[in-house]
Amino acid sequence: MEKIVEITPFFKQLSKENQDILLQNGVETFVREGTTLFYEGDVARHIYLIQSGKIRLSKMTIDQKKFFLHLKQEHDIVGEFSLFNDMAVSMTAEVVEDSTLVKFNRDHLEALFLQNGEIAVSFIKLFARNTQSTQAKFSDLLLYGKVGALYSILIRFSNSYGVKHHNDILLTVKLTNQDIANYIGTSRETANRMLRDLKKDKIIAFLNGNILIKDINYLKNHLRCGKCPVEICTI
Repeated sequence: MEKIVEITPFFKQLSKENQDILLQNGVETFVREGTTLFYEGDVARHIYLIQSGKIRLSKMTIDQKKFFLHLKQEHDIVGEFSLFNDMAVSMTAEVVEDSTLVKFNRDHLEALFLQNGEIAVSFIKLFARNTQSTQAKFSDLLLYGKVGALYSILIRFSNSYGVKHHNDILLTVKLTNQDIANYIGTSRETANRMLRDLKKDKIIAFLNGNILIKDINYLKNHLRCGKCPVEICTI
């Protein structure tokens, strides 16, 4: 099926030569679903390139509830926010689908940047883009409340995981109502109600357990979308 938005992931932005150089500096490893790569507050030791699978990044709220921030996929980098600083890891990284990763020692990667400007610049751009994406997500939550946060998450998932299905957009990842609640920082009951309202108004539907977005413009108009680059409107 055809993707709704084609976004070139970090690894694919590198030249073939620099892709090979980067891979030579890492170790391929297979990680089972349910594994935690690192916890919020840990000392950062490694950076990961996803070859296949999915990694979810989350934070713990002050009342000890998980708040989901990102769902990374093939050719994305995980843990880049720890580069060139001695601060503790700011997020928890959980493997939510069996994954093949390339694991890099942080110190070795930083040394590589001093030798290879293209790889260094690509990481800087990646860090800036991911920072903007996180800030934009929090901005939607603060400016438009829980409803706006839900609409924002649906749009972000459509950009990252949406495929054309007739005249609609099918999200290729299954999201439970509890998952949705964790992405927007609310209760499952509240998420249930908002999703029911969208379904009743024929903004969304469900197909074999996956969300089908039938009117993406309704969601975008609520958030006054149009000015943000699509690269930062991802999950």
